[in-house]
Amino acid sequence: QDRLEVSGPAVSPNALSTSSDGGQYGVDSVDGTPDPQRTKQAIAQLQQKILKLTEQIKIEQTARDDNVAEYLKLANNADKQQSARIKQVFEKKNQKSAQTIQQLQRKLEHYHRKLREVEHNGIPRQPKDVLRDMHQGLKDVGAK
Repeated sequence: QDRLEVSGPAVSPNALSTSSDGGQYGVDSVDGTPDPQRTKQAIAQLQQKILKLTEQIKIEQTARDDNVAEYLKLANNADKQQSARIKQVFEKKNQKSAQTIQQLQRKLEHYHRKLREVEHNGIPRQPKDVLRDMHQGLKDVGAK
């Protein structure tokens, strides 16, 4: 039986940019520089999703283990006719449980890949943020 462990990675140095004065800044997506604040938020959200999925998988695995134990207990005390019915019910439950676990594990792998990608590349700034910052810059120029 596979049991999962997840560790929470930190923000990579590539996910943050600094200006010449040492402060953090987000640059528009023209040069592909990531937005540090959005990158941190995305990493935190992905880590939460990973933890939640890991917990769901553990719960499903525990339910599957309980189902196996119940089947073994019932099968020991049953006659041939009951045993066949018990086995049929068990196999149906076990198959559904295995399918659910497999689906959750695929989703978990997807989130792990996405997390590595965000840590490596960061999240580009949204066009609306770029436009807002440009508008603010133009207002500042117009005021001077």
